[in-house]
Parts: sequence; structure tokens; C-alpha cells
Amino acid sequence: MADEHSLLMRAHELEEDALAEIFDTYYRRLYRYIYHHTCHVQTAEDLTARVFHRLLEALHRGTGPNRHLKPWLFRVAHNLVIDDGRRRHHTETPLHERFLPVSSDLEAATDQAIAIQHVQMALGSLTTGQRSVIILHFLEGLEYREIAQVMNSTVGAVKALQNRGLAALRRQLEPTYQGEQP
Repeated sequence: MADEHSLLMRAHELEEDALAEIFDTYYRRLYRYIYHHTCHVQTAEDLTARVFHRLLEALHRGTGPNRHLKPWLFRVAHNLVIDDGRRRHHTETPLHERFLPVSSDLEAATDQAIAIQHVQMALGSLTTGQRSVIILHFLEGLEYREIAQVMNSTVGAVKALQNRGLAALRRQLEPTYQGEQP
């Protein structure tokens, strides 16, 4: 991606190439982040589109990010996920076909699918904040400082959420696999 500051300056001028570069750079990452929260393809697609719609609205108003584009986009996604969760109250965690392993060994493929489902269910049991930090840090590769910006929090609070979230995941997943040796 080009220098973020110059990219944002071009985006504020509604330059089509700059907007396309932002979309191409962040769409998949935002989609994955939202999907890991909603576990629903259509919802993730809709909310990801809304992130970019909000960016365009902000740019048209002359507002929006002047620096730190990535945290700004993820903050919008984070807020949309929270709002969606309040409206929907997802109770089931469907296993999307892209997570199903492709293997000629049916037993290994089934074991892997079950393991993925256990992890998804364990992630679903975390608080929204804990789940957000874990997804943003471990799956999306954001730094603590960027996550703090996304969540409108401090680096210390982000680290605390991560520690509590990882501890909760460990408690949830250890009994499932206790005694099993690879």
C-alpha cells in the first residue's frame, strides 16, 4: 500500500484509485474480522460493505481518518459488530464451508472440523471485547496500540482483555482435549 498519509489525502479528494486501493487492501481483513464475530457469511458481507459506506460518507462530509486508517476502519467494524450482536443475539455458531478441511482421510477431516467448531464455540463464549482483541491481534495482526485505537481503550486494557480471553479459551478448550495425545 502506498504511503498511508498520501493515500488518505487522495481519498479525501475522493480519488477513485485511492478509494480502490483502500478497498482492495482492507476488504478481506475486515470481512474476516466481522465473520469471526458473526459466523454468518451474509451478515459479514453486509457489515463489511457498511464499513466502506461509512468511510465514503465521512469522506464526503470532509471528516473521516486523516491518520491511522486501519484502526479507523476496524473501529467502525467493531462498532457495527457490537450493534449487530445486540440486534441478533446469535445463539448458534454455524461452521462455514470454507473452514471444512479438504482431505481424503475422512476421519482426520472430521476431527479437524470438530476441533474448529470447538474453537469457534469457545470464541463465541468470550466477551465481545475479549473476542475482538484476540481476533484483531492473532488473526488480523494488529499491534496493541492499533487495537487500543480500534476499541477506544488503552494498551494496558487491551492486554488485560487478551490475557483474560486467552485464559477463558484455555479453560474452555483444555477439558475437550485433555488426555488426547497426537
